[in-house]
This record gives sequence, C-alpha cells and structure tokens, in this order.
Amino acid sequence: MFTGDYWEGVSIPWWQLLLTALGVIAAIALTIAIITIVQRKRGAYFYHSTRDITYGAVCIAASFALSYIKFFSLPYGGSITAASVLPMLIYCYYFGFRKSLIVSSVYMLLQFIQGPYIVSPWSAVLDYVVPYMALSLVGLLKFDRKKLDKVTGADKNPVLCHSGFFMGTSLYFIVRLFSHTLAGVLFWAQGIDFLAWHGDLVGTAAWGYSATYNFLFLGPDTAIAIIAAVLLLSSKAFNAFMASSCHALKNPDAAHKDDQRA
Repeated sequence: MFTGDYWEGVSIPWWQLLLTALGVIAAIALTIAIITIVQRKRGAYFYHSTRDITYGAVCIAASFALSYIKFFSLPYGGSITAASVLPMLIYCYYFGFRKSLIVSSVYMLLQFIQGPYIVSPWSAVLDYVVPYMALSLVGLLKFDRKKLDKVTGADKNPVLCHSGFFMGTSLYFIVRLFSHTLAGVLFWAQGIDFLAWHGDLVGTAAWGYSATYNFLFLGPDTAIAIIAAVLLLSSKAFNAFMASSCHALKNPDAAHKDDQRA
C-alpha cells in the first residue's frame, strides 16, 4: 500500500509532512488539554469508558468502509458516498466535543492514507485536517436527554429533539466547504478543464470554480447523510439505545459506578 506510487500525490519533502503531522497532533492535544482544565475548574469531569472507545472504533470503521462506496467521483478528487460521514456525525453528536476531537483525529488520518494529494503543508491542513476535524463541531451541540424525554413523553417523532445534530452537521458542511474551496483557490486552480472553467484560474474565476466544484460532491454527500440521519433519529429503538449508551459529563465516582454496571 505505501509503495513509491502511493506517494506520487505528495510533492513536499518528507520532513515537512512529518512536521505538519506533529504540529496538528500537538494542536489537537493542546485543545483537549485546555478543555479538560476548564471543565475541571467548573467541577465537571470527562470520563472515557471502554464503551466510549468501542463505539468510537466502530463508528470510525463504519465511516471509513462507507467512504469506499462511491456513487460518483469528480475528475480532480471528491466523491459522493453512501452517507460515509454519518457514523462519525452520530458519534460526535452523542459523545460530545472533547471525545469527538480524538475520534475525528483518527478518521482524518485514515482519510489521509486513502490516497494523499499534498503540494504544501497548508494544502494538507485545508484538504484533510480542517475538513475532517470539522466533524467534531457537531459535538458542540451534543445530545440532550431531557429534550428526548420531553418529545417522547408527548408521543412525538423523536427526530424533533435532535435540532442540535442538524445544526451541527450544517456547521460541519460550511466549514468543510470553505476549507476545500480555499484550498482549491490557493493550490488547485491551474490547468483546469471543468464545465465553464479552463486553463489557469485566478481571482473571481478561481473562487467560482472551486466553490462550484466542491459543492457538487460535498452538497449531495452531506444531503445523503442528513436523509439517512432523519430516518435513523426517527426510530424510537435507536434513540433509546443511544440514550442509554452515551456518557454525559459526570463526576469520577458516578462514572466509576456506571462503568461497573456496564
């Protein structure tokens, strides 16, 4: 897999690639550390159970496998998949931002090794790091058990309590689209032959091309994931299962007792 042909899309020195990777890992670790310190000062504690890790691994594997099921691929990269980001979005939504950062980091690295195209450390950041780390933004609007109890108590469709999921997914889409578009303007606007755009593009033409190109695959890909999410989050059985599975912030003693029961 990691033969010379595999790295043909990488045109920067290995040490730049290594420094970029180390810098990204350090930034993610620092962010997690800061969140942990702030939460502890507020009297809240994050707890990682075996269940959290297992669910994260399953969601990463499911999303990675689904990313290989492609309905359509564009000539310069980008494809419409079978809701490949949905398992990751579900995990981020139910398990929160801090845990999402860790899981999204792993998924981002897996996407990178699928077949990297990197011409600059910044192209790696804009095409891989920001787009896939944006999945963790869904965790900022995480699942609220009280909303679910209120909706199900009124015998309404459970999907009505998951507005946070859809707002978070919209935020992920906007951040990823902008990041890919900016990368296209800065690094991928030369030698273009796509629809109405030809040659080396600059200025408005480069922005128009890059935004259109990236929307053509990212829009439908995200829409498929949202449609699948509506069906999934409308299921009372799925809601009950996930509500009993995910761990909210809790104190260490409660977390320990809960893990013993699990």
